[in-house]
Amino acid sequence: MMQTDVRSAYIKSSGVVVTPYPTRLKGCVVTSGTSSLRNVAACAPATAISGTYSQTGTTATITINNHGLTNGQRVFVDFTTGTSRDGAYDITYINANSFSITTVNSVSTSGNVTVYPTIYMELDTFSTVGLSVLIPGQGIYCSGGLFFGCGPSVTAQIYYG
Repeated sequence: MMQTDVRSAYIKSSGVVVTPYPTRLKGCVVTSGTSSLRNVAACAPATAISGTYSQTGTTATITINNHGLTNGQRVFVDFTTGTSRDGAYDITYINANSFSITTVNSVSTSGNVTVYPTIYMELDTFSTVGLSVLIPGQGIYCSGGLFFGCGPSVTAQIYYG
């Protein structure tokens, strides 16, 4: 029997694909516009926390009151303003209201940021050839919808249902 409830979405930048209802991530095709490291992550939109950041060099310090994150936790960071690069990063805990990450670009910038602490799937690519990922079985269950974070120069065709 063929599954007929699969939908797709094409994105050129980080954004919510499905909200707020449950869905299953079935697969994706990720293409990078450059041959340097780029990553994407499928995340839970309901767990997003927002704040501000300041970056000098490759160190970005993020301020979010009572963030609840732990040292070494992997998160997807969506820089909504400024010139830093979206991506999945390990955090360095500073205190209950701030933490830092080491970014892939060296800049002096600041702005607003949204952090997604629940990552369902993460992919890294160095190639400009599309990376196709098929998730076996029923896919990855995403209880509160699906946010798909894309690093710079990355596009993705996402299949869900």
